Amino acid sequence: MEDVLATQLLQLSQLIRKARQQWLRERPDVPIGMVSILKLIDEIGTGTGGCCHAKDLAERSGLDPSTVSRAVAAAVGQGLVERRVDRADRRASALALTPRGHELLAAAGVWFGALIERALADWPATDVERVSGDLARFSAALSGVLETHQQDAAR
Repeated sequence: MEDVLATQLLQLSQLIRKARQQWLRERPDVPIGMVSILKLIDEIGTGTGGCCHAKDLAERSGLDPSTVSRAVAAAVGQGLVERRVDRADRRASALALTPRGHELLAAAGVWFGALIERALADWPATDVERVSGDLARFSAALSGVLETHQQDAAR
């Protein structure tokens, strides 16, 4: 059973990659990785007054801090993210989406939402709810395993 699931997950990751490539064909000015960074800044910032730190982005994304730093610099350069003085630690800078960053994130949400809606158009609502719940459970379980693995590797 696990082999079948592993194969299906590999196929799903390939389809997601194809969707990301389609996004890039339609929006060559905005790499999909940029959308991921904006989404994380928005998610982390929601609970912290609209701002987050680059270290939080690296931690949540699983990306190397230098990779996050380059992505943030690109987002700032495109006017999607702004650096603010952190009120708690004036030596640090906090990151927040600009209005343009919010617009891009909303446009990406609409684009991907429409793609998923078309894919699930013939599905009964109960099936969509079940798959959504199962994916959430699986993601949480996999996240827990990865965190444990990372902690074990750090020891």
